[in-house]
Amino acid sequence: MANYKVHDNHVRDEWTAKIGQLHTLAKGVKFLTEFRKKHTTPLRETFDLELDWGWIECKIEEKVALLKHAELDDNQFLNNCTCGANAQEVADAVVAKMDACDNKYEAEKLHINFRTDYKPPVMPTNVFMDTDRLLGVKLMELRNTNYYALSLEELRKERGVKVITIQ
Repeated sequence: MANYKVHDNHVRDEWTAKIGQLHTLAKGVKFLTEFRKKHTTPLRETFDLELDWGWIECKIEEKVALLKHAELDDNQFLNNCTCGANAQEVADAVVAKMDACDNKYEAEKLHINFRTDYKPPVMPTNVFMDTDRLLGVKLMELRNTNYYALSLEELRKERGVKVITIQ
């Protein structure tokens, strides 16, 4: 656990300054995606921001949403991802990949990566929510087949979990 105050701390101040330097949508989206990959998913690279990652992600999303509103017209705002790609085409492609997937661990990674790369404000909410639902349904179908039949040790081995013991 971090050894500082939960609110109004130096970590949040540092990240607020970094976020304040984002002035274009392209830079904001890149910053957000890199932050999500490094600090937010079960596949994250580091746990350094254990106390503040959610707050920081929210502040980056706010900034990206404002940049998106400033740079995109109404049609782009409702139908395109921030990279310019048609949101429905991106969604259809990821759903097709998930439909073809038959491995629950690969499906988990596909779903996690979709959320990391396209969670709003990157993709319009109307497209993201339905796509996320479709991916989640398929993932649950794959997971629920004998998921609890494995012992904890077998599940850890299958997932490649390294158990860390604190003494």
